[in-house]
Amino acid sequence: MFGYVMPLEGELLVKEYELYKAIYCGLCRTGGKRISRLTRLFLSYDFTALATLRLALGTEAPSLEKKLCLYAMKRKQSLVCDGVFAYVAAAFGCLMYAKAEDDVRDEGGLLKRLSLPLFRRMKKRAEKLYGGLYGQVAAPLDRLSALEADGERHTLDTFADCFAEALSSIAAFGLEGAAAAIAKEAGYHIGRYIYIIDAVDDLQADLKRGRFNPLLCHYGGYEEAVKDMERISGTLTASAVRFSAAVGLAECSVYTDILQNIARYGMEKTVRDIYDKYAYTRKEIEQL
Repeated sequence: MFGYVMPLEGELLVKEYELYKAIYCGLCRTGGKRISRLTRLFLSYDFTALATLRLALGTEAPSLEKKLCLYAMKRKQSLVCDGVFAYVAAAFGCLMYAKAEDDVRDEGGLLKRLSLPLFRRMKKRAEKLYGGLYGQVAAPLDRLSALEADGERHTLDTFADCFAEALSSIAAFGLEGAAAAIAKEAGYHIGRYIYIIDAVDDLQADLKRGRFNPLLCHYGGYEEAVKDMERISGTLTASAVRFSAAVGLAECSVYTDILQNIARYGMEKTVRDIYDKYAYTRKEIEQL
């Protein structure tokens, strides 16, 4: 699911890279135990970034341990921080169920319908651990679904704001004071970035298959969206900058260093890669 918010590995220090891998490993292990093995299958870098944010703002004292990874069939360094990882895995389960339910509503399909009970089980386990979390996730996503289905022409920001609000709620859930404010701002811009860049990445496929895409709605057509790709890249970079600024308010640590790498290098590289994906199409349009 997604996977656009990640560090640029070449710009990480060795200790930062090793810790980032240990965070991913710890989140994978905890999610598999506390929520569902499906979290291991679908876990994305976006939620590893969220886990890193919660580690940077939390008070738990994690430890590094070598544990056997059944997927790699070897012992690997894993960060042990059950509170943060159980919560992030639960949030992941809630978002996965909301997305699966939306996919069934919009596209149908036997496979999607058959898989829905599996995601519903993830959601129920998440709700058992963190009551009220799913409601905070579902409310803005329901508004987003209504906007996408109403047939009216809305701005890109109108759509993105709904998904951003969902991620903002996830990031700040259970936190208080300055930590909650930082998490809320950082989560909002992670969500906004993910929603828009996913729309850019899927633009060609959505046009071909006749699926909804907020860029097609905003611009009224594929060529108009491609022509304005530079402006779209600019608004994505702006969210990365705002994310970086929010993280900069947290107490400096190795976790905030990893988050700054994500904001300054990783997210920007992803923007450039997807912008370049449409370079040939833009040249063709300009020659018409």
